[in-house]
Order: sequence, then structure tokens, then C-alpha cells
Amino acid sequence: MKKALIIIGVVVVVLLAAMIAVPLIFKDQIYKKALDKANEMVDAKVELDGVNLSLFKSFPKVYAELNGLRIIGKGDFANDTLVSVGSVATTINLSSLWHMDKGIDVNEIIVDNPRVALKVNKAGKSNWDITTPSEQPATTDTTASEMQLNLDKISVHNLSLSYTDESTPMFFSMNTGDFNLSGTMDGANSTLKTDAQVKNITFDYQGSRYAKDISLDMKTVLTANFDKMKFAVAENETHINELPLKIDGSFALADSSYDFDLKFSSPGSGFNELLGFVPEEYQSYLKGVQTKGDVAFGGFVKGAYTETSYPAFGIDLKLDNGWLKYPDLPKAVENINLAASVKKPEGDLDLMTVDVNKFEANAAGNPISANLSIAHPMSDMQLKGKLNGKVDFATVSQALPMDSMDIRGLLDASVQFDGPYSAIDKQQYDKFETEGKIQLKGFRMASKDLPMPVSISSADMTMNSRSISLASLKGNMGRSDFSASGSLSNYWPYILKDKTLKGNLKVNSNLLDVNQLMASMATTDTTKTDTTKMEAIEVPDHIDFTMQASINKILYDKMVITGTKGQVIVRNKKLLLDGLNMNMLNGQVTMAGSYETPQPQKPKFDFNLKIKGFDIPQAYRSLSTVRTMLPIASNSTGEFSTGMSISGFLNKNMEPVFQSFNGNGDVSTSNIQIVGAKVFQEIGKYFKKNKFDKVDIDNFATKFKIVNGGLDVSPFKTKIAGQEAVVSGHQTVSQDLDYKIDFKVNKGDLSGDINKYLGFVPGTENIQKLPVGVTIGGTFKKPDVKVDLNDAKKLVEQEFKKSSKKQIQDAAKKLGNELNKLFK
Repeated sequence: MKKALIIIGVVVVVLLAAMIAVPLIFKDQIYKKALDKANEMVDAKVELDGVNLSLFKSFPKVYAELNGLRIIGKGDFANDTLVSVGSVATTINLSSLWHMDKGIDVNEIIVDNPRVALKVNKAGKSNWDITTPSEQPATTDTTASEMQLNLDKISVHNLSLSYTDESTPMFFSMNTGDFNLSGTMDGANSTLKTDAQVKNITFDYQGSRYAKDISLDMKTVLTANFDKMKFAVAENETHINELPLKIDGSFALADSSYDFDLKFSSPGSGFNELLGFVPEEYQSYLKGVQTKGDVAFGGFVKGAYTETSYPAFGIDLKLDNGWLKYPDLPKAVENINLAASVKKPEGDLDLMTVDVNKFEANAAGNPISANLSIAHPMSDMQLKGKLNGKVDFATVSQALPMDSMDIRGLLDASVQFDGPYSAIDKQQYDKFETEGKIQLKGFRMASKDLPMPVSISSADMTMNSRSISLASLKGNMGRSDFSASGSLSNYWPYILKDKTLKGNLKVNSNLLDVNQLMASMATTDTTKTDTTKMEAIEVPDHIDFTMQASINKILYDKMVITGTKGQVIVRNKKLLLDGLNMNMLNGQVTMAGSYETPQPQKPKFDFNLKIKGFDIPQAYRSLSTVRTMLPIASNSTGEFSTGMSISGFLNKNMEPVFQSFNGNGDVSTSNIQIVGAKVFQEIGKYFKKNKFDKVDIDNFATKFKIVNGGLDVSPFKTKIAGQEAVVSGHQTVSQDLDYKIDFKVNKGDLSGDINKYLGFVPGTENIQKLPVGVTIGGTFKKPDVKVDLNDAKKLVEQEFKKSSKKQIQDAAKKLGNELNKLFK
């Protein structure tokens, strides 16, 4: 990383030097030449938006400014921006350019909006290693080495720095950094003044976040020996968040290492100053808090930091007789005692140990104690710890704010563990001792984020190194009750390594009132029958749960669902249903399939359904899918059964996106009657009066396909209002109709006018049924019905042939003319 800073600095200096070395009339030529030179120096792409030179802006000084400087990687880091800088500006004493052997008087360098993104990929290669392959060691230029750079000040505004190491993995970042450095940056006896403010410091290591939103404010005076590149702290004032620190010692920049000999402490600090270490985003929770207690905090960093080794360091924190009270609460948290340390000798990070030898607190008469030690964090983490606590939430809330939550109940917990993490990985559970027991009684929690209070009458859990066993849990939420038992396994890898938590649970309920649970989220939509809107439920990651569910009654919207039983699996960010059975809409449902949220606001489903004996009116009132795809059900009674596969998407409110639906299946019906449907009212014009007012449809079975929300119905035979018929067709997702019905009509059921004309035709007395074709277009609300009698005419003509030829021709001609008049 040191090499990266040097290379970046050299590139900037080359560009700046070129810009100030010639008169303004040569700016463009020098700009191009300097940029070419910078690109030759590094195995990366150097870009620059422009330059600004002026002899007047800071006369008698030269003002030079680079705008939009970028260093972009190549190869493994192609198109990754290592450095981007909004602008770099400087002012130089013009006369010193003619006596450079005595030093160039650079008043200041100002860097605005720099962004530095350092990366190490999984192969261990760094993006700042951008030296050109052909680069040779530079020869010594004694003249140049004697030349001094008399720099007064360096200012960096709004720095953003990130370091990502994918091989570890590790992540460090800081934003909104402002740095000011002033003094003579040369010689063996210099004094430098630094002033730095940084916000939003974040540090992650191996999936765990160790620091977040930390702020740093530092003012330091350094004595510097630039000949040996050694620096000593003469004066220092530092704050990490609100915690004051004093830093003493020295550090040096060697050719291949950084050498440290630093100590830090927080003299005169109390409990209140220690709370200042809490990240800024949580400071509002500590507003007005009264504290007491003696704090000792200090540490050191000593040794060399190289590419393969880390210096020794240590941190010690101790709090004795701590006391904390919120101004609006009657009781305090007392007897807070803490002893913690982090230590590591010089060498590998795996030598580090973390010890919390003691943590004790008593919140309004509720004692809690814990200890923890960690060793070998990089190789095979050794863990040892213990937690004991008895909590009455009703009294704890008198000492600790619960925000908008109202929590009551008794918690008794005792947990201890000891062993290497590798034992868990290898399933050698006897080598990782874990023992614990957690009991919860009379628990009740109410919150503005919950539609109803949650009550748990009792819950008993025991822990060993393999699993957490839930012997029994009983509770309710509003009118809904629940009970559960089972176990969770692989919980240590889940906690420590972000692995998958596994579980087997049995969940039972006499009543699940979904309507009541959703009451606080309900919204009214007057354009739809459904008035309750949900939010899309995102399936969590790193969870592998198998649940055997049994629910006697579910109340959802207008439906009463009974006898729900089956297996529900949460795995690989999918919710899987396996043989889920339930009774609803006077019928039975068996369901299997999946629900997943690759896009949280666009849930995806893929179900196989077997439905037996659904009541059509109830299905129409309760299911939007039936209302959209089978609008004629609004005029229907009877039952239907179906086996189908269907997939598609839901929206953020868990409502169907019908144009995404695709599937296929079969359907059968029983005792269907359709009353007052406009489609049959139009067909009825050609039949006896009132024949199609109430239409009975004989039981039938057919196959169908769903394509982009449209419905394709395969041909099927049935009887419609007592007439033999073959039905087939298609409708779109917007309910545009394209259906065909081929009737064999009982001659006596046709309208009186048709029968009157048929009576004039010889031979028609032998005809009992006439073929009549009906096409249905338009929409369900406004159907376009057309009748085709061509086949009927052909049948009549065949009967005519049994009479004399002339009689047949004359009668057929006459009948055709009359029928054409009638059906125009």
C-alpha cells in the first residue's frame, strides 16, 4: 500500500511540475506531454479532464490546477478506478523556480473530492501494483536530491477511501475525510501540524462487522526527521466519537515496513466518555443519560508492519462500579463492571486473543453476567464463554427505555460453551462443549410495528453443541393461537460464519385469523372486492427449515379454510410446499410448489394444484384469479374440480400479475347453472322464449392452457340448456373473447319463427336436430354473438332430395331466402 501512495504521488507531482514549468502559451503541448509521461510510468490508464494555469490569480505566485484526474486499472482490474480526484491545485513562488537548488517554495497543495478504492482479489493480487514491467531502478541524481521542496501546507477535502480484500475477506472504508498538514517537509528537524476529521469509519472482517459509523477527530504536532523518515508525537488531542484519547510515541517509514512505537490512553475518562464510543447513529438513545463509574482505557502498537507481519498491539478496557440512569425512568442500571482486553504479539494476526473476563450489570434488580474469550481467530477460532441472566421485563422497562414496545414476562437464561470452531465444522461435537437452558414465561410484547400483541405463555429451550431444542412453545397473537416444538441445528456456523441455520419444527394452531393480523396494514380499494393489501414477503437467506404445519381453521378475506396440514420448507431462499392439504370453498385443495423472491418487490411462484369440488359462487367472491380468468362465474352456480400447474409473478402487494401467468391443466364440472349471462341472452334470441335465461350445463371435462394470462380451452362435449354442444376457444388476459359453440339443436327448441318457416319445407318433419354454429367475440360484459346456419341449410336440402327435384329446388330456394331475411 505504501508503494501505491508513492506511485500516485509521483504521478500527481509530474503532472503539476509540467504545468508550472512553462509559460501559459505552451499549456496544451505540456498538458499532452505530461499526460503521456504519466501513462508511461504506470501500468494503468491515467486520464485528466483538463488543466488551469494562471500567473495572475495568485500573482506573484504561479497557480496550477488539475481537474478530473483518474487512474484506471488494467488486466484483472480493467475498468476499476483506483483513484479519482475532483481537482488538485497548488501555488508556487515564481522566483524560486529560478533558484531550485535552494528549494521550490510551494505554499500549499489542495486536493478536493479524492476517491481511493484499493482492492485485493481472491488470488491475492492488488490493484495498486501498477508499476510498469519494464521499469528499472532510477539512477541517483545528486542535484535533484539536494533540491528542497519548501511546502507550507497540504489540504485534502472530502476524502473517500475504501480497502477491499476478497482473499481474507476484509473491508475498510471511511467517508467525508478532511486533512490539513502544515510545516516544512524536509530536513532532520522539522515540525508538522496535522488536523484530521473523518466520519463513517467501517470495518468488516470475515463476514462480521466490527466497526460502523465511527468518527475520528485528531489534532497532532509531530517532530519529523525527513532524512530518516521518522516522526514523533509532540502534542496530540484525539476523539473517537466522544471518547478522548492521548497518543504518545513515534513511528517511522522504512523501505519495506512501517515501524511503530505508540501508546494511547484515555486519562480522566468516566463512564460517560466511554459511551461516547457508541456510533453516532445511536447517540440519540443516550441523550440525557446520567452516568457514574471509573474507566481505565489504554493500549499500544509496537513493532513492524510488513506485507507478511503485523506489529504487536494491545487494548485494555476496565469499568468499575458503573451506574446509568435515563432521565425519564424511575430506576437505574447498577453494578456495571467490565474487564476486557485485546492482545497480540508481533507477527501473524492469528496470535491475537480477545478476552472479556468480566461483564456484570443489574437493571432494576435483574442481574446479568457474562464472559468471553477468543483465540486463534484466523485459523481455528477457540471460543469460551458464559452467560447468565434472570430478567423480569416489566421491571427492566423501569430502567431501560423500550421505545414504543411494551414487554412483560420472565426470562431465565444460562449458556456456556468451550472448544475450537473446527470441531463444529468436522461435526466432532464432543470436542465443543455447549450447555444451555432458556425459559420464557408469561411473555407479552406489544408494539406499533405489530398488528396485535404477541403473548407466549411458556417456552422451554435447551442447548447443546449440536442443536437448540424447543420442547414446547405456546402462545397467541390476537385471536390466533399457536404452539411449536422442534430443534435448530448448525446454529454455531450460522452465528459465527454466516452459514445456513437448519431446523425441524412442528407448528399447530386451532385458529389463524389472518384478517385480524393484517388489520393494521389494511387499505381500502373501492375498485376491487378485495380490501386487504399485504406487503411482499421476502424469503430469508441462510435458512433451511422444515415445518410440519397443522391448522384447524384459517380466516382469510372472505374464506374459511379448515383442516390445513402439510409440509412447508424454507430452503435456498425459496418457500417450498409439499403436500399441503386444506378444505375451502366447500371443496378440498392439495398444493405443492414454490414461492421465491429473487426480486423482493416481485415474488415468483410455481404451483401444482389439485382442487376437488370448489363452490363456484364462493370461488368467484374469494379468488381474484377466478374473477379475472372466469368472469362468467359471477352468473354461475355449481362446482368445479381441477388439476393444474401454474407459474407467474405477484406484485409488491402480493397481488397477481395476470399477464405473467402460464400453465396448463384439466377441469371438470358438476351441476352448473348460469343465470342472466349476456352471452346466453344473445344466443337465446334464436330459441324459445326464456330457454337461455337459466342455463343448465351438463357435467363436462376438458383441458386448458394458460399463456401470458390468457386462457385456451380445448374442445369438450356437453349439453347447454338441453342442447348437445361442443365448446372450444380462447380469451385474453384483458377478457377479449374468441369462443365457438357447435350446437345440435332440438328443432322444437328453436324460436317460433324458425319453426314456422321450417314447416313450409317438405321433409323437415324427419329432422329432429339441426346443427347451429355460434361464435362469441367482444368481451364478457359486451359480447358479440354470431349464429351460423349453413350446416342446418345443408341438412334441410338433403331431406328435400327425398321429394321431387323441382319441389326440392323451389322449397330450398324459398326457405333460404326467408332464413336470410330472418338472420340478417
